[in-house]
Amino acid sequence: MVYGENRAFNICLVVPEFTVLRKYAQQHGLPIDDESLLKSPEIEKMVAETITSSLKGKYGGYEIPKKFILLAEGFSIENGMLTPTLKLKRRVVMEKYRDKVVALYEGN
Repeated sequence: MVYGENRAFNICLVVPEFTVLRKYAQQHGLPIDDESLLKSPEIEKMVAETITSSLKGKYGGYEIPKKFILLAEGFSIENGMLTPTLKLKRRVVMEKYRDKVVALYEGN
């Protein structure tokens, strides 16, 4: 999910593919448990670079997220983040991750 309403830049909440992260972590000598993967600066950098490089040239620089939050839980109907027609409930997502979003914008 990309967010940036009334903000200086966009951020992106990412639900990563943990199989890919574990493989990358193993190749680079990093811990491979999910919690460590989500907190690893190296993993965050790899995800950010991958997403940014895939968006460059397709979107304007102001549209490309500048910072990223890695999430352990995906968006689903069961956790209330998707509607029955699989549309994202942005308000629900923002309520759940508000502290992380605020911290990212404040530079923490």
